[in-house]
Amino acid sequence: MKISRNVLLRLTLAVAALVAMACTAYTYSGVKRNYVSAPAGASEPIAFTVDSIDFRKDLTRVYGRLTGAPHTSNRIDDATLYTPAGAFEATDIDGVDFRRYFQWEDDGEIAIEIDFPRVKSVKTVTFTTVRGKATINIAPAP
Repeated sequence: MKISRNVLLRLTLAVAALVAMACTAYTYSGVKRNYVSAPAGASEPIAFTVDSIDFRKDLTRVYGRLTGAPHTSNRIDDATLYTPAGAFEATDIDGVDFRRYFQWEDDGEIAIEIDFPRVKSVKTVTFTTVRGKATINIAPAP
């Protein structure tokens, strides 16, 4: 079976285009790492550290860790993301559930993911807990 030069050229171009698209999608994915997060006040009712933020076409997902004393509990009733464009309520959370108590295990950390409507940048996230509001400032690492 002999393949014509024209077909071979088209096949090569198609494969090259697919590889270029895959590399571009990986390179320009919306996951941004190297964020620093700090509580806005000295006595916030919950500690949260941002690991990364995924800016997707349909949502913004904040990855992070709740830190607390082992074998203690808390509850998050809601989360709000503040940006230069306004305030956005969380649509989903994984790792813990909204309006349900959770408990820290021996290591004192709980990995969570919080989904918000699509935004282009972030400034702060505020958690409403049974012990009050906790405001966490978020900024790209220097």
